[in-house]
Order: sequence, then structure tokens, then C-alpha cells
Amino acid sequence: MLRVVGEPRRIDRAIKRLQGALKGVPARAVRLTWRGGELRTTIHWARDDSFWWAFEPRQARANPRGESIAARHALLLGHAPDAPTKRESITCEINLPREGADRKVAGLIVADEAGALYLAHSGRMGGARQGQRKSAFREFLADGVWREVKWPDGEESEALIVAPLDSPRLTRLLGRFVDAVRAFKAGEPRDEHTGLCIASTAEPSAAAACDRRLVDVALHEELAKRGLLGGAEDLFSLRGERPQPLFALVADGAANELALAVGSLSLASARGGPDVRPILIAPASLADGDTALNALPFACVRFRWRGARAVFDGLDDALA
Repeated sequence: MLRVVGEPRRIDRAIKRLQGALKGVPARAVRLTWRGGELRTTIHWARDDSFWWAFEPRQARANPRGESIAARHALLLGHAPDAPTKRESITCEINLPREGADRKVAGLIVADEAGALYLAHSGRMGGARQGQRKSAFREFLADGVWREVKWPDGEESEALIVAPLDSPRLTRLLGRFVDAVRAFKAGEPRDEHTGLCIASTAEPSAAAACDRRLVDVALHEELAKRGLLGGAEDLFSLRGERPQPLFALVADGAANELALAVGSLSLASARGGPDVRPILIAPASLADGDTALNALPFACVRFRWRGARAVFDGLDDALA
């Protein structure tokens, strides 16, 4: 189980790692506004991922009800498909306590058993539209990477894993979080797309689960380009009488993940018979070095990372 980090030094190291890993073009003296406040600061625009970000320290204070609010780091985020202007509105902020474990703020730094750190969010979303519960974001982003986390005092709760801090795709993952918050607050309908790949019985690691979502999005886009995606009722709409493709995904190449993916795909293929075409999606680093994959009774499509985007080798041949 993931554990919430409460030690001040580890939190500071995590914040510095996050700041160093995030990319963006600086825009100075930008006036940021939100409900009940504003400030002028430097923001960084991640153009390819359509958002800007800024860190602002927040001192300890009392809220209007007289309750004490501890000092915290505030990661300010704004949806920005176009270059920022001199005045921008904040889409959301992820507040992280400077020390200790504070369930009053939504931001968390969590660690896995190997010590890898993740940026996480409780799912409570302020600034929602009238009638929206703060907890409604959990329902809106039901297909997100939600994991049980354990607090230093022994309490357990669920949190959304936004991104591993050491992932080369951290900026892309954070951008997808910002876009999800924007859509939620705007009252847009929830995306009913729940994944193109059949699920195995094992829960992948948090890092692998984050990558799975990026691979799935890229695969969805590639299939859409080829005119293979149907409407709301059917996952695929294929021209002619070709079998429906059925995907299983291996995200990080772990032996148990591969075995479960192959098993799940084989079983689903046997049930579907000639009406389906099973296709295994696997990392190129794994597929290129494992001759056994070439002996499988179904196609294996290799994916590679080009920046933060998954690209697929052999997809057209597998769909032919």
C-alpha cells in the first residue's frame, strides 16, 4: 500500500523534484485570479500539454471561520491551449502541506514500498459548479488511477495518483489532470470511454497504471484516425466483415503482468471466436527481446515512447 509522506525534508525534496521535472515557457508578471483572490507571479506554459503551472508558498493563517490553516506549498494550475496572456484564471490548485500529514488539504505526496514518490490528490475538488459535491470528482474520473493510501497515524483513505515524480511523462500526466478538472468544473459530460484494453485480474503498479492511461489514449487516437471507432453504442465500427479487434496491454513488462495479459486475451479470444481479432500491445523493449511473443497465436503490436506519447509499430498489419 502507498504511504503518505509527512516528513518535512522528504516533502521539500519532493517539491524540488517536481519543480525540476516540470517543463514550460516562463511568462512573467501574470495576474492570476480566482474566486476571492488574485496575485501577480511568473507562470510556466507547457504548450504541448495545454496548461500552465506555478508554485506559490502559502503561510499559516486562519480561515474566515477562525480555523487554523497550516503553511503549505500551492501548485497553481491553469488550462491553456493557447499562450497565456497577462491575466489568467486558475483552473485548480494542489495544496501540499510543508510538514506532517494534513487531510484538510487535497494534495499528497505518497511513496511506494520501493521509496518512489508520487503526486496524489484526495479527490475533493473546491470551486465546483453549484450543486456539485466536492466528492463528485471521484465519480467523474472513475477510470483514473485511484489507490488506497495509509497515513502516518494509521488511517487509510483513497487518493488519485496524478503522476510518479520520476516519470519522464510527468508533465503530460499533470496536463491530463488539469484538463479533467476543467471539464468537471465546466459541467461537461463524463467521458464514457473506459479503456480499449481488456482488464486483467491483477492491479498494476501505480506507475504502470499511469502509463497505461497514456498508451490507451494514444491507441484510441490512432484507431480514430483509421476510422475504426464507432459511436456511443459500439466500441468499434469496422468496414466490411472484418473481426472486431480485441486488445490487451502490457504496460511495464513485468512477468506477471505479461502472463495475465496473455491469459486474459487468450480466454477472451476463445469466447469471442472468429468474430474477434486478439492483439497484444507490449513495450518494444520487451517484445524485441522475447522470441516467445512471436510464437503467440495472435498479433503483438510494439509501442515505444516518443516524448510523452506512445507510438505503435505494426498496428496496421495487426488490423489488416
